[in-house]
Amino acid sequence: MQISKIKDKYAKVDGTMYGEKNIANSLAALYHENSKFTSYSSRIQGEKISAFNYNPYVIKRSSQPFKYYPNHKKIDLSVYNKAKNQANIFEVLRKRRSVRDFDDNYKLSLNELATLLYESYGVTYKSKIVDSEINGHIGMRNVPSGGALYPLELYVVIFNADIPSGLYHYNSDLNVLESLKDGDFIDDLLNIIQAEPYVNMRSSSALIITTGIIERVLIKYGDRGYRFLMQESGFVGQTVSLLAESINLGSCMLGGYNDDKVNTFLGIDGVFETTNNIIVIGKSKTTIQPTSIE
Repeated sequence: MQISKIKDKYAKVDGTMYGEKNIANSLAALYHENSKFTSYSSRIQGEKISAFNYNPYVIKRSSQPFKYYPNHKKIDLSVYNKAKNQANIFEVLRKRRSVRDFDDNYKLSLNELATLLYESYGVTYKSKIVDSEINGHIGMRNVPSGGALYPLELYVVIFNADIPSGLYHYNSDLNVLESLKDGDFIDDLLNIIQAEPYVNMRSSSALIITTGIIERVLIKYGDRGYRFLMQESGFVGQTVSLLAESINLGSCMLGGYNDDKVNTFLGIDGVFETTNNIIVIGKSKTTIQPTSIE
């Protein structure tokens, strides 16, 4: 649908502070309208999905959505898999609030880091591919993913923890952290992430950055797949924030950042793989009481 037609469509329901003036020349509106399913487009997309489902090579390749950094130092997190979290999910939901000020003396433990990463996007179950030509499994995670394609990658920037400060990649297949570069990057990141004064990122323990490898979903779902990718990024972000709350940590989503500069910091191209969410993690300075509505 052309932008002019979108404007006409919105003008018919325009009102007060909402309406056409907010979507004029909007790329978001243009994408949303053009990624809607109609009886025709859903039929065409269905043919593409069917072709995907019956191609053994594509299925085998798509069942391995893992990025590896060979020859990089690895920290095994699997030793912490047996740790039992006894938190009550309803209590965690009620207590979860965005935390903006952290205890700058708090060291994040490997146990805590393993919980945040493994339980949010680690492979927690392997489902065998039902196909006589393919001998393999799909690594399932704790969040929904369109077609089980898992287009996200997780990176961790450590500021204050039981491992050296620096940038790490979480390998969800092996459940290990891969060290990409050592160093204290807080000042560099404060120049490209607009957190302060609203969020005291300098006092936090770590950042979890999610990226999306767009081709992993577009190969099956076309442009509609980008919706699925962003939904999944939200699922992971919410899961991380709830996990943080369940182990008495705080978190906050950061939306203001220079995308290309964050991508450069991570060492990714920003086109086929690009940043889509940043979560700051640390120990809250204050205890947040759950709100109750009578």
